[in-house]
Amino acid sequence: MQADGDFITPLTILLAVAIAVAIYVWTLVSRAETVVPEGFRGVIYKDGKFLREVGPGRHWIFPRSTLKLVNVNEIAITVPSQEVLSQDRLALRMSAIAVIKIRDPRKALETSAEGYYNAVYRAIQLALRDIAAAGSLETLLDERAGLDERLLKLAASGCEAQGCELLRANIRDLMMPAEIRRIATEAARAKLEAAASLERARGEQATLRTLNNAARLLKGNPELMNLRVLQALSTGNGKTAPTLILSGGAGILPVQSNPIDATQDEES
Repeated sequence: MQADGDFITPLTILLAVAIAVAIYVWTLVSRAETVVPEGFRGVIYKDGKFLREVGPGRHWIFPRSTLKLVNVNEIAITVPSQEVLSQDRLALRMSAIAVIKIRDPRKALETSAEGYYNAVYRAIQLALRDIAAAGSLETLLDERAGLDERLLKLAASGCEAQGCELLRANIRDLMMPAEIRRIATEAARAKLEAAASLERARGEQATLRTLNNAARLLKGNPELMNLRVLQALSTGNGKTAPTLILSGGAGILPVQSNPIDATQDEES
């Protein structure tokens, strides 16, 4: 029995060691397994050095290696309202929204110590300041529709340096201080009032010219005055016959009555 016990004991120990090693290996393998979801890219570093990029799916990350995930979907960056100075040194507030997409995950991770998001945010901020400083307040307001394209061009280089592509950039608000808005409103109102006064003056001038021409025609042709009076006396549908009061009869020519009506009056 002792011999049997001496034979079984090493075998049991060997089996236990094998089981322990298998469990350890299985633990390492299970920890090394990782999944990169759709819409992300993985950047693998080994001993702090870049190893490779991986796409969506299941991957094995062995000891001394690390995996960093990078979102490659479209990302919206909002720049809240900030005060900037125009070329004529007037303060105004501008805000913007941009949409970026990472094209180079490794570059996005390694270029800036503060991260690609903050770097792109700063590039858009500086682009807004450059746009405001390049034109006067009136120019910025007149060219409001074209400012988005300028913002896209100015901020694109800063985004590209971070491994990102700037897809869209729009200036949401262009706000003036209350005092500047009041002055601009008064100036616009003054322009509209001046244009209205000019139009009224033109209308009055045309009316006076027409009346002058009519007076000249009536002065040399009294018959036209009679025709105008008869036209005024004529009644239309639904209109009451007007009352005419003549004093002295100056300028009014006698109008011959209808012969049939005169004959009927004599017979009666």
